[in-house]
Amino acid sequence: MEITRNQILTLQIEHESDVGICRRKSVSLAKQLGFDEVKTGEIAIVVTELVTNVLKHGGRQGKILVCEVKTNDGQKAIEVWCCDSGPGIPDIEKAIKDGFSNKVSLGIGMGSIRRFSDEFEINPNHSPFKNDDALNGLEQYTTCIRTLKWVPAKKWIGSNRALSIGAVSRSKPGEKLNGDCYVVNHIAATNTVAAVIDGLGHGKEAHMASQLAREQIIMKSGQPVNMLLQHMNAGTRGTRGLVASVVSIDTERNKLQFSGIGNIEGFVVTSGEKKNLLSYGGIIGHNMRTPRVFDYDFNPGDYLCMSSDGITSRWRPEDINWNDHPQSIAESLLINYARDNDDATILIIRYNP
Repeated sequence: MEITRNQILTLQIEHESDVGICRRKSVSLAKQLGFDEVKTGEIAIVVTELVTNVLKHGGRQGKILVCEVKTNDGQKAIEVWCCDSGPGIPDIEKAIKDGFSNKVSLGIGMGSIRRFSDEFEINPNHSPFKNDDALNGLEQYTTCIRTLKWVPAKKWIGSNRALSIGAVSRSKPGEKLNGDCYVVNHIAATNTVAAVIDGLGHGKEAHMASQLAREQIIMKSGQPVNMLLQHMNAGTRGTRGLVASVVSIDTERNKLQFSGIGNIEGFVVTSGEKKNLLSYGGIIGHNMRTPRVFDYDFNPGDYLCMSSDGITSRWRPEDINWNDHPQSIAESLLINYARDNDDATILIIRYNP
């Protein structure tokens, strides 16, 4: 894929007033490139945090460079470089965790920048960036942060009529916040992405981790399932962590792609046979292994089931009346097999015959 870069804005950072100036100009450019209000708001947060970081930690002098990036197939992105001559960042992984700061501040800047960026790098040293004429002059700075955000493709709005969905999720009895969640996103008339997510433990911290992961699925559903797990891993650094399984269903090709980290149970029921979906060990947001993608046949009449460990594994597929609607099946399983000491979620998708 060939990429071209055009420099469209350069601003010096020297004073608190530069925070607002850089934010407003970047927001204006983002709207011109085609970002919607939500994504433009995220870019505003990224630029605000970058400039504020220079004033607080980077010696109060730096430069912000905004570029338009284009691929040869028409994709566009906004790319932001923010550089300063401060002492640098000695521990990058620690710095991007929410709550870390070596100044008197909330310490949420780096984590927000990483979560709202499709690409995030500190001092990138590979030649495609350093040898680009649009970036001339940045070599004089000791620290440069590069972020990139792609303009979302125009999304198809509708549903995959070949599928029927059933899902239930509830918090641990006595807890107000649910550390589990699920998401189903129809990204085309014949393509659907779905996930079950379980934040470690329960309560507020588990809820935060699962919701941040869910946001990554919603924002980037068009990407491969293993890349979605990678985005979830990057976007939940500094949280308690989570486990999750993600599927992509293609009803035009009768295929299902699956990738999972941790103990989300998943299987396909086909002609009375149960096919287990293979997950890898690890914790997303902490020590996640490189996720693998597994391909399965998924034909009319088949069912996909995914559940968190708040649903016991005592139930058997042959005990279920699969002629019922998936919602009825999911609700019945929750009533009969949910644990009392954990959040519980189950998602069932039927490929209608």
